[in-house]
Amino acid sequence: MRFTSVSRSLLAHSLVWIALPYGLLAISLVVAGIVIYQQTVTALLVDRDRQLAVLAADSVSQGLEGYARVLEALAGNAELLSDSDAVRRAAIASTSSALGIFNAGVALTDENGVIRTFVSNEVTSALPLISNQDFFQSVRSQLAPSFSGVVTDPLTGEPMIIIAVPVFRQHAAFAGALLGAVQLRTSALKNLVNGLVVGASGSAYLVGHRGRVIYHLNAALIGVDFINRPSVSQVVLGRSGGLVWQVPGGESYVDGYAPISIAGWGLIVQESWEMAAAPTQAHFALLVLIAIFVTIIAMSLMWFGMRQITAPVQSIADQTTRLAAGDTIETIQHSQVKEVDALGHAFTRMAEQIATYREGLRRYVGAITESQEDERLRLSRELHDDTVQSLMAIGRRIEIYESSEQDAGRLAQLQELHAMVDDTVKGVRQISRDLRPLILDDLGIVPALRTLVRAAREGAGAVPLAKFQVSGDQKPLAPEQELAIYRITQETLNNVRRHAHATEVEVSLTYLPHAVNLDVVDNGIGFQAPPSIAELAQSGHFGLMSIQERVWAVGGALTIDAQPGRGTRLAVAVPIEL
Repeated sequence: MRFTSVSRSLLAHSLVWIALPYGLLAISLVVAGIVIYQQTVTALLVDRDRQLAVLAADSVSQGLEGYARVLEALAGNAELLSDSDAVRRAAIASTSSALGIFNAGVALTDENGVIRTFVSNEVTSALPLISNQDFFQSVRSQLAPSFSGVVTDPLTGEPMIIIAVPVFRQHAAFAGALLGAVQLRTSALKNLVNGLVVGASGSAYLVGHRGRVIYHLNAALIGVDFINRPSVSQVVLGRSGGLVWQVPGGESYVDGYAPISIAGWGLIVQESWEMAAAPTQAHFALLVLIAIFVTIIAMSLMWFGMRQITAPVQSIADQTTRLAAGDTIETIQHSQVKEVDALGHAFTRMAEQIATYREGLRRYVGAITESQEDERLRLSRELHDDTVQSLMAIGRRIEIYESSEQDAGRLAQLQELHAMVDDTVKGVRQISRDLRPLILDDLGIVPALRTLVRAAREGAGAVPLAKFQVSGDQKPLAPEQELAIYRITQETLNNVRRHAHATEVEVSLTYLPHAVNLDVVDNGIGFQAPPSIAELAQSGHFGLMSIQERVWAVGGALTIDAQPGRGTRLAVAVPIEL
């Protein structure tokens, strides 16, 4: 028995339904650690390729410096400044190393970039056509070697690069530039890149300062614009680093990149992420499946366990809200948790006590309301039968005195007194009608409500567009129901006149098979309706509280829909006993 009690305790359920899932989540964290290990492997691959890119860029930079030094050595030959083209040609041709490296030719320009001499081992070359490119302007402005990006030979269609160095006269005066053109497909430049081993599937390539490929193992890609690749966009800005990126809808790659500062180029080391991480992929996939499975199981158990606790507690909370609003509540279901079950039983007992108290309160309110109406009826009859009759008799005596009075001053006073008596009679009659509407007793609820709506269009706070409509098959109501509906409408219209500042109000009476609904809707300033009817008195809405009491007295339901600036809707549903 003790074991059963302990097993149903909240602590036991917490251990079973919360601790166990958290244990499974701990296992998931271990699996997540393995996944993090995979990410670490990726980070190591990225760092490795970054370092390879830096080393390779340094190697290529040294190679390019060698190219530039060859041209600088040739540019120092004084015969290049000769006025004889033959002498200049001989000076260039005598340097076999230059013509061997610059397989697309060597050209000498004057200080304006115009070709003066051109020597090439090839039959055709485009060097004479490209002397005014940006790299020449760079040489002239910076007086230092300049390296072009990829230039397409307009004669052969071959991609090539051009290296330019300044030529000086005496006293370091700029005399022109010496240009060396290298066809990329057949140059020795590729050996600087092809010799770089990057994993089992990697490669390296060079890009120019605008992102076009200067050299690639795949010759078809030379000259292609790669500026949209993330590594290329970084390296052209002079940055070095590494990253993982994915071709849209395709394969992922690990890139390392480093700038070649001397030329303004960049070197990219690239390898397939899938192939580089292949040794760990089989284990990685298995661990991912395990992690997903364990997570699903843990979350399912946690959800189910918490439902065992939260569902009945939520049910009690919902019923508490209904109880506070005065609605009928449902029976709290039995719970597997001992403490929650005890809470449900306590709530049920409390709800029964509140229901008993409310029923007594409703009977008390009904009795008070009935007593008030009886007293109003008595006062109304006394005012109508005694006070009004007495005032009318006084009025007739004043008329007699008026007919016999000859003095004009006294006659005016009598006439004034007579008018005051008439006004008093009208006021007392209005008080009598307000205390007990005789039209309700004589003609019924519909004419009485129509009279109330008509009166709302007149006097202080009048609502010009006051409307009344009836729908459905009219059924006889109990006298107390008719009186409650009348008083509710009367109080609501008084509130509209006093507080709403409305220009339009509509009163609707709808007969349904088992109920009659009263709706009063205005377009006034509205107000913030309290969340519970019980808070009406605390909020100072005593008129609404009296309406609620009358609704309770006839077993009806009241709904108030109001927001500041959006008007107010009051709806009352009164059951009809057939």
